[in-house]
Amino acid sequence: MNTVINIWDTIVKSNTFNFLVMLAILYWIVKKFDIQGNLENFKNSITNSIKKADVEKELAGKTLLSAEKSVANLDFEISQKLKNAKKQAETLVKSIEEQTENKVNQLEKNIEKVIETEEKKISSKLTSKTATTSALLAKNHIISVLKAHPELHERFINQSIQELG
Repeated sequence: MNTVINIWDTIVKSNTFNFLVMLAILYWIVKKFDIQGNLENFKNSITNSIKKADVEKELAGKTLLSAEKSVANLDFEISQKLKNAKKQAETLVKSIEEQTENKVNQLEKNIEKVIETEEKKISSKLTSKTATTSALLAKNHIISVLKAHPELHERFINQSIQELG
């Protein structure tokens, strides 16, 4: 029995036995805690995360390309819009200038018409006053001439009668 104990002692002290015991314990732990399933789940989770990251990377790439395309012509579009705005401003300025000039011309014409009308009124009043004054002066002159020369009075009456008849 001593030999069996020695053999058993040798086996227990040998690395092979310790290795087999350790393998048995590891096997039991792996089965007990389902490490293989957990590792498989972890592997699947990582694979899914990588696939999801690839899909998101592709979408981000498309978004980036879209953004780059929209920004690529941004300078040109801005310069075009600035040119268009400048042209519209120039057109508006010209239009305002033309309208202002037309209004000024119209006002000048209206002022000239008012001045002409006032001149005609004044001229008409002056002509009327001059004619009245001239007629009055002529009448006074005729009266004074007739008073100074009574024979002319009869002669004028005879001439008037001849013109009527």
